[in-house]
Amino acid sequence: MRILSVKASCFAHATEEEERVRQALLTIFPCEVEVKRSRVRGQFGNPIVILEAELTRQRHIRAFLQRLLETLPREELVRLADEVEQRFEQGRFYLRLDKMRAYLGELRLGQGIQVVLTVTSYPYSEAVIKSELKKLFGD
Repeated sequence: MRILSVKASCFAHATEEEERVRQALLTIFPCEVEVKRSRVRGQFGNPIVILEAELTRQRHIRAFLQRLLETLPREELVRLADEVEQRFEQGRFYLRLDKMRAYLGELRLGQGIQVVLTVTSYPYSEAVIKSELKKLFGD
């Protein structure tokens, strides 16, 4: 199994301070990363800023995984391992981190920051990838 990229995104709603949301997003990464910003309108016309960042270098991806594995509580890692089937789809593993906790410097599962790991294997096998993800989070 090889992780090709780690993408994270979150919304900064009109009721939130965009810089704080940006800091929360940056907290999850172990290295400097470029944050892309786009403006959209919500369903009711409310302004929303989408912040996105991506890691593609293997050393940065390994550092992100190491940080995630060292920081998340054991029960949350077990939860990720148990939920691999639900969280994996078409070469992508999805998880969400708590935006407020990230702003405070902690990584915890929750709502606010969506993280997508793009994963592959050679030859491509979803069964192999799922098994490796379970080992990664479960062991």
